[in-house]
Amino acid sequence: MLRITEPEYILMKQYIEEHCGIHLEKDKEYLIESRLSDLAHFHGCLSFQEFHFKARTDRSGKLRDQIVDAMTTNETSWFRDKSLWEYLEEMEVPKLLNRAQETGVVRIWSAAASTGQEPYSLLMLLNDAAHARRNPALLDRIEILATDISTTALATATAGCYDAIAMNRGLSDEKRARYFTQAEGIWRFDENLKNRVRFKRFNLQNPFIFPQSFDLILCRYVSIYFAESFKRSLFTKLGSVLRPGGVLILGATESLREYSDRFDISYYKSAVINMRKGE
Repeated sequence: MLRITEPEYILMKQYIEEHCGIHLEKDKEYLIESRLSDLAHFHGCLSFQEFHFKARTDRSGKLRDQIVDAMTTNETSWFRDKSLWEYLEEMEVPKLLNRAQETGVVRIWSAAASTGQEPYSLLMLLNDAAHARRNPALLDRIEILATDISTTALATATAGCYDAIAMNRGLSDEKRARYFTQAEGIWRFDENLKNRVRFKRFNLQNPFIFPQSFDLILCRYVSIYFAESFKRSLFTKLGSVLRPGGVLILGATESLREYSDRFDISYYKSAVINMRKGE
């Protein structure tokens, strides 16, 4: 493993935060060493200073994307956090379907969607509820955007293909039987439903330019990696693209308190619900 010096650590942590927002505190040298050493060796670098220079001078952006992929934590599972998904199934999904029926369109954004389990989990709930109403055509009125900064994670999400380990993390036997087919040890998500999610690479540091506002945004377990100033900026931007009355869902360990006053915060069991205040 390639060892990193203190000056090299400062250079690399600044580069990483600049390009994906991840803020590394002191004593996190081992993260860069463990995640980037092989990549540095692959590019023929004998030190992290040399690696940093190569990344800075790579005009193609390919090395930058490889570094971002390596440093991004793509930890996810199906229906992660039980209380949240109970809220979505029992409260939010019926509201979204009602709105779709009344207004003609509903927009959902799964930000930091990783390998796709989150948007697909939500899509399964929406599909179940639409069929329970005997109105599956309601799904045609729901637009789901799923984004992530990692090209590797997005490739898995777009393919909708998962191994046995991923399938055993939070997915019930009933959902697996209904929504997946298996071939040669790989489970493939229902093709027709999969095409209802639009996956796109997106850096949360970029300007939020969307043609319409969203009714529901899930941005979970990503702000914990950001500096305080970036969290405040991120929550401001999320509020700006969420319609009044729309809901923002964060991870169980994340909170809007002290960062934004644009939301009414309530609870459903142990899930925290952030509703955008009216104008």
